Amino acid sequence: MNNTKWLSGTVIPIRHVWRGTVHSAIPAIVVDDRPERLALFTPMGTHTQMSKIDFEKGEVERPRLHVWHTTNVLNLFEPDAGHCITAMYWAATGAFACWYVDLLDPIRRAGGGIVTWDRSLDIVVAPDLTWRWKDEEEFARLLELGWITEDESERIRREGQRVIARVERRERPFNENWASWRPDPAWAVPALPDDWATVPGDV
Repeated sequence: MNNTKWLSGTVIPIRHVWRGTVHSAIPAIVVDDRPERLALFTPMGTHTQMSKIDFEKGEVERPRLHVWHTTNVLNLFEPDAGHCITAMYWAATGAFACWYVDLLDPIRRAGGGIVTWDRSLDIVVAPDLTWRWKDEEEFARLLELGWITEDESERIRREGQRVIARVERRERPFNENWASWRPDPAWAVPALPDDWATVPGDV
């Protein structure tokens, strides 16, 4: 097991790996790294590498440069959890925009950063904690394409339902004061390492 612990301000890559290929990579600044939660920050203007998925054709394109725009994001990863809960802030004002929940593979610490894979089904949670599912058609298409099994589909949706239950019970982080959180002004816009496209050997 990789027991790497990062100091606040360290820049690490978030690699999305599927079928032996890095399809997306995002540099992020470590806000806090403790046993119960890894908090990572990515500001507007960050250069990332993103693959577009053509759900109709069932094809994943090669990664292309994508500059993060409009929002600053604070990702909250919990150990062994099949999701990431993200606080989003309008970059122009710093005001809290919403919570965004990505359902994904549990993170693994490898290659100087973390590795996961996004499962396409999301949940948007408004500041007043009303919520809605997002990208359900794309998620259903994964099953049609054979990219996930019926069991995986049910497991991923159950994971989402567990997060929704936390929202409705006002459990953390939804009962914490992340809306007023602000990044350290000394932090520079993070950059990906040269080997961002390399699948870590310790995955």
